[in-house]
Amino acid sequence: ILRNSAQEQLDTHGAETQSATDAVPRRLTATVFIDGLDSDRACERTGKLLAHIQRIGVTPVVLLTSNTSDGSHAQAGYRGIIKRVHQLADAIEREGGKARPINEGIFFNNPYTPSDLSVDPELIGAAIAQGQTPIISPLMADSALQVKVLKTPLAAPALARALALSTSTQHAMAGSRGEFSLLLARLILLGRHDGLTNGDESVFHRFINLEEDYREMAAGCKQTGQLDLMRTCLGILPPTAAGIVASVDSDPSLVLKGLISERPVSTQHKSAAQRVQRDRDAAQRKLQRSRLAVPDYKPLPNYPFVRVGGSLGAATVPQEPVATPTQFTLLRHGFQIQRHNKVDSCNLPRLRGLLESSFKRTLDGGQYFDRLRALESAGGIEIIIAGDYQGAVIVTHEPLPSSDTHLPYLDKFAVLPSAQGTGMADILWAQLRRACPSCMWRSRNDNGVNRWYFDRSNGHFRSPAPKPNETGTRWVFFWYQSQTPGQRTLTADEIHAGIGVSQSIAPSFV
Repeated sequence: ILRNSAQEQLDTHGAETQSATDAVPRRLTATVFIDGLDSDRACERTGKLLAHIQRIGVTPVVLLTSNTSDGSHAQAGYRGIIKRVHQLADAIEREGGKARPINEGIFFNNPYTPSDLSVDPELIGAAIAQGQTPIISPLMADSALQVKVLKTPLAAPALARALALSTSTQHAMAGSRGEFSLLLARLILLGRHDGLTNGDESVFHRFINLEEDYREMAAGCKQTGQLDLMRTCLGILPPTAAGIVASVDSDPSLVLKGLISERPVSTQHKSAAQRVQRDRDAAQRKLQRSRLAVPDYKPLPNYPFVRVGGSLGAATVPQEPVATPTQFTLLRHGFQIQRHNKVDSCNLPRLRGLLESSFKRTLDGGQYFDRLRALESAGGIEIIIAGDYQGAVIVTHEPLPSSDTHLPYLDKFAVLPSAQGTGMADILWAQLRRACPSCMWRSRNDNGVNRWYFDRSNGHFRSPAPKPNETGTRWVFFWYQSQTPGQRTLTADEIHAGIGVSQSIAPSFV
């Protein structure tokens, strides 16, 4: 899945194409920076994670980072790095993976680069060609053959530049079975923290659009060094690469899910919590039936206003504590964001082109934009544009019948085909959640995006299918609710009324 996704994303962004006779094969890789291997347990857990990444067809290129001062010749620091590199390689191989420690020959002085530092990718390519995970020490011999321990802000960007260059078929790596280029999917930073937080750790940042959020984040982020490093390296790597900041003690299964799906951790937590709750509910019903001989009636899972069954009485299932999934922060280099509350302040031809390209249908522009203009002075509208009209979210505040309140309604969510794979959808979704803490929308029952919506919603309702002699569309109505105390949430009555309002909105495409 990850290989096909990354290849499609790369082709979308103008990757080189060659004829079948001279094509260079690509190797799917992830760049991994590790800081915090301070114990044998951390080595074992990180080795397990890297072996699992290798098992799904992705070769990690690992750099052990160091906080040692640049130019240090301290024997303790040198010996400690060498020890950890070999410990990590042994841990990977105990989990069934393959690893190759590389302690020298990678970094060298180059006065023609901004940092005076370059990387020789030959040893890295040799390891990848043999199916091994290269584990690189941040060591370099200077002109006097004295070993230096390189600081992370120097070594990590130099490695990222070399790997980014190797994504081009013109700078392919040499392997034992011929040349190959790299297909970089992820940049992973494993450190001492479960992602990025604010100064007092009261706010955990699950998703960061660096282009838009960096300035605000840098002012209050506790892990400023990690934030700056990810910003620098993601700016070097292809735009399809995503960044993950996690702990060396992270749950390998959760990081692997983020590696494959690119979903922010909040949706991983939601899915895990839903599975746990479903298992508990099933066990509860089974125990109740066995004790009280209750007939096995099936509930109505898609209707939010009907509660099937009453109290379960005294029959209970012992609930064992469930560990909270390890958190991580997902980062994208991202896009600048524009916000509008009037239709005519947008570039309407470009907005229309975006909507038509995304939905692959012709927009009834006159009727649609007139509807938005009418709502400007009623409930209001919010238009969020990402990048150079590469993505957009349009929210309308629809008046509810017999009420003074308005329903925040997601009218359009659009991403250009050429921007798919850049994290645009998650960037727009994060902006939507900021603008509208609670929201509702509709989607056709056969829409392929519905699975993505299910992961990000708190509830849904399917409208009945039209009868054979009737015409109409079968919709799925979704909503999400704010989890922040004090922010507005939709009541059951508002959701019920919102379904009727949503269903009555005229189609905007012809």
